[in-house]
Amino acid sequence: MEVALIRSYTDKPWRSPETYQLIEESIREKWAVRSIHTLDPGKLRHFLQDFKQELDGDIFVFNIAEYLDEKNKVAFLPSLLDEWGMPHLGSTGKVAAIGLNKERTKRLLELHKIPTPRYFVAEQGREAALQSHAMNIAYPLFVKPLGEGGHIGISPQSIVYDEEGLVNAVNHNFEEYHQPALVEEYIRGDSMREFSVGVIDGECRIMTPVEIDYQSMNMAVPILDHAAAENDLERIMPVQDEQAQDAVISLAERTFEAVGARDYSRVDIRMNTSGYYVLEINIMPGLGPNSFLPEAAWSNHCLPYDQLIQRLVETALFRRSSAAQSLAA
Repeated sequence: MEVALIRSYTDKPWRSPETYQLIEESIREKWAVRSIHTLDPGKLRHFLQDFKQELDGDIFVFNIAEYLDEKNKVAFLPSLLDEWGMPHLGSTGKVAAIGLNKERTKRLLELHKIPTPRYFVAEQGREAALQSHAMNIAYPLFVKPLGEGGHIGISPQSIVYDEEGLVNAVNHNFEEYHQPALVEEYIRGDSMREFSVGVIDGECRIMTPVEIDYQSMNMAVPILDHAAAENDLERIMPVQDEQAQDAVISLAERTFEAVGARDYSRVDIRMNTSGYYVLEINIMPGLGPNSFLPEAAWSNHCLPYDQLIQRLVETALFRRSSAAQSLAA
């Protein structure tokens, strides 16, 4: 078997040329690998089809990007790979799309009785309805784009304390991202803690719970905003108490299964005195060397970066083999 690595560069550290080079070197330790960087879906398809034909179908695609051209959000890669019949890392295009739509994710969480902050979707030009929805939840509220990942659109201004702030935040979201906003209950309080739980599926599922160390991040507002993500400023620490660890692992597993994710993901959770709440699931979390999942894999399981990348390939291959055996049975 050989691996095809799709390089889809952005200015994000987890999608930089340096990160892709580390990924390729890690894969090459166990398998032959060929990589491609292109913004042309047709060129990518021909590359993969020729590769597959040459090896009589024995290829695997390692992809960590939502879009081939992320700047313009063109060519949704998980769906294209599904359509082309290319076995690939990660969830199906359908599930990846759910993960990028916070309302659809919330509905699935509610359907499976997984606690999540109360919310509503704010459409542009419906200011009169905003206050009614807001009063059903109570301020402060948290406003973020409905269909963005990677902390895009998250800043201290995302937290609003009154109707004027809510209207301004919703309108800013439309002006900047041209999409509705998700407005949700802001989980806060002196007892507030936030967790990130990586899930690596396979023959043996690996869970990597960590706690966000806001104190060492020296942030005025305890949120994981876009600036912190862009500059790799997030800091983590082990989850010290067993009760919290068990609670967040259970919620992460339930969330992973509720949305139909496969291979790997990351679930973000907050807690306060009222309970634990799933904020969202990142179906395709960053795999830069300083991203949450690689750091958590090291801190929880002493799994170095190259072995994590190899483990992800093996996870997907095991899933593929299991599916083939089930069909043959």
